[in-house]
Amino acid sequence: MSSADDPSPPADSGRRDDALRLAALESQVAALTEEVTRLRTTIAAISVGAEASASARAPLIDRRGAPRLNPNIAAMLREPPRSVGGTGASASPHESVFARATAAAGATISGEEIESLVGRYGTLLLAALVILMGVGVLIQVAVSRGLLTPEVRVGFGALAAVVVGGAGMYFHRKGEVRYGNVLLALSLAIVDLVAWGAGPRLRLIPTPVALAIVDVVAIALAALALRDESEFLFCVAVAGALSSPFVTSQGGGTAPALLTYGAVVLLGAIRAVRQPDWWRAFWVLAGGALVYALASAALTPGQGWYVPFAIVLFADACALGALLWAADEWRGNLARAFLVAGLVGVPVGWDRMVTAPTATVAAVALSLAVVTYAALAVREERQPYWTLSAVALPLLSLAVASARTHDEMSEAVVLGLWAVFALGAWQFERRRGELERGSAHLLAGGLLGAGSLAAALWNYPLPLVAGLAAWGVLLSVAAREEDSPLPLIAVVVSLGGAALSAFDQLASRAAYSYAPFMTRSSASALCATVGLALASAVIGRGNGKAIKWAGRPVRLATVIGFAILWGRMELAQAFNRDVAMFLLTAYYAACGLVSILVGRRLGIQRLRLAGLALAIYAAVKAVVGASDISGVLLRVGAYGAVGVFLLAAGYMYRERRERAEAVAAPTG
Repeated sequence: MSSADDPSPPADSGRRDDALRLAALESQVAALTEEVTRLRTTIAAISVGAEASASARAPLIDRRGAPRLNPNIAAMLREPPRSVGGTGASASPHESVFARATAAAGATISGEEIESLVGRYGTLLLAALVILMGVGVLIQVAVSRGLLTPEVRVGFGALAAVVVGGAGMYFHRKGEVRYGNVLLALSLAIVDLVAWGAGPRLRLIPTPVALAIVDVVAIALAALALRDESEFLFCVAVAGALSSPFVTSQGGGTAPALLTYGAVVLLGAIRAVRQPDWWRAFWVLAGGALVYALASAALTPGQGWYVPFAIVLFADACALGALLWAADEWRGNLARAFLVAGLVGVPVGWDRMVTAPTATVAAVALSLAVVTYAALAVREERQPYWTLSAVALPLLSLAVASARTHDEMSEAVVLGLWAVFALGAWQFERRRGELERGSAHLLAGGLLGAGSLAAALWNYPLPLVAGLAAWGVLLSVAAREEDSPLPLIAVVVSLGGAALSAFDQLASRAAYSYAPFMTRSSASALCATVGLALASAVIGRGNGKAIKWAGRPVRLATVIGFAILWGRMELAQAFNRDVAMFLLTAYYAACGLVSILVGRRLGIQRLRLAGLALAIYAAVKAVVGASDISGVLLRVGAYGAVGVFLLAAGYMYRERRERAEAVAAPTG
């Protein structure tokens, strides 16, 4: 036989290649293990005395003492060694591993990887679905033919759960952790189904016993998940424990009982988990709280002092537990998520809150306020929607406190107290250097303070305008150095409320029965004008973000525009119709002239253009409207006044042009 027909050389060559791969793999693993050991030694030397920080990081070795490798690096280690530079010389293990790790980090997912994902996980999910469907069809056929008694059905279901769970534990011990976890999750689903059939469906066992069975299995899976650091299995276990009241009952029970059970499960899960990167578990906990709040709204409220506050107390307890026991990266976010779920309880329990004892309402509201501001005070690297939370979440406790406010003064006191809370949080954040966070609290405090003043002074128009204007000036003083433009919103709301109230008072006077600028409504308008002018001056002297949003043109336009509108409302219906028409026409011409003059002095073109437009409007109004004035002298006076003002405006523009030409002319 010739050497070409001898199969032994290829076999020997294959064995040599396998030996080379095995040797390269052992060399690379040894080098990587040495590198990991050296890195751990360096990290331990740097982090002496920082146990809390060290415990938050994921360990570099697993529970069996083997190095935990990144999946990309593990895949690279399975590849044969490559030559470097085309010379045929193998690169060192250290250089080879990390060079390929760098290349793999930027690589996109390949078709083989997609195939692997579908093959490993898609088939498992489909297999679980098909198996459950097959079992369901088999049980349905057997029941329809009278082959299975209720006891036999439940027994087969329990046996199936045991078999699937045992298979999961078998694969788990063989090292196929993910595959085993999927089977264990399927086992928990079967246990839920069996508990539902044995409890509320067939009534073979009491409902509390069925609930306890599901909980025991879920707790066992959660313990296994924590030991193996499996986020998937932990989420399945928590979801199974949270779903057990729904699958082991037929909709009975009371809202406080359901919420108590949910709080126990959630707090236990919060206390158990310590992996800060388990964000899917975070959403399971937050979503579970929201589902429990919504589900309890449809149940019988029960009896007791706590019934109106059941949902908000549930959210309060969960948020407090998150602040005390959750991982540092979760504390603030998870507590705020629980408080958002508590917002459901306000409309649900409002009708009973208004009849609850005042002391109970106050205690619940203050407890919610303390937990809310404690959650907002937590500093974390990732804090989505924190600014919105700082403005909206205090409304939860405020709504509970407002349930017992039956008059304007009590409502003003409650709003004022919550404004003090927000302003205190603003100062707290400023003192620890969190200026942008403090701006959100200043916005909330400014809005609540304006609401308190409005509630207290609603029936007193002049003090209402004066109070809102003064509050707007104070807010402008506080906001002028802020690093965020948010507090400017509170300034605008306060001063805008004062201006609108003044306009409303001016418009409520009887026509042609008052002397202009001599009424209480005029005093209100004066207070609003002074407030706008002072706030504009204060903001203009600041160095914060407010001045960038409210520049000098904007501030001047606001003050001058309000003053012009005020004057117009004073003169439009003063004395009698003829006098009012004459005064209003002359007023427009005068305002236009003054706007042109101020615009020239300050160098603001838009103000000059606005003044010119007013002057032209006054001329049109004189031509069109003055003819309706019955008095000849008043009619002539209107024409004359407008003409004089227009001549003055024309002279100012002529003088301005001559000065510009003189500057532009060449010298000597």
